[in-house]
Formats: sequence, C-alpha cells, structure tokens
Amino acid sequence: MRIYIKAEGRKFFIPCPFCILNFGISIVNAPFVQRYIPEKDKKYVNMIDWRLLKKGFNDLKEYRGLKIVDVKAKDGTEVTITI
Repeated sequence: MRIYIKAEGRKFFIPCPFCILNFGISIVNAPFVQRYIPEKDKKYVNMIDWRLLKKGFNDLKEYRGLKIVDVKAKDGTEVTITI
C-alpha cells in the first residue's frame, strides 16, 4: 500500500507494506494498547471486528494499483492511497 500526500508545495510518499499493516491491526486489540485509548473513544474501537478487517486487507492484495482514497481539498492538499 502506498500513501501519497501533497501539501504546501511538498510531496510525501509513505510506503506501507501489508505485513506492517497486518501487525498494526493485530496489535490494536491488545490489552496494553487498549489502556492508552481514551474512554470516550473506546466504544468506537471496540465496534470494529479486527479479524474481519485483517482478512479484508489480505484480500486487497490481489488488486494492486487500485486507488482507495483520492481526495483534493480547496487549499491544494491532495491525499491518495493506492494498493
């Protein structure tokens, strides 16, 4: 997965391999991470089925080059997420 950000005349490229993405999804549900999530936000985090989300990202590997997000703001900021 690749994240492209263009803001204020600067361009950023953030590569995000699927193995790191899967690790991040796995670790969010761990008790030591849950401790640092504010109580008002925990209800939203607990609503997510993390195993199903991980499975969905694994299925997306087959669609390399697909643009998931392509946003352009009025101030010229652009964000693109490509698989």
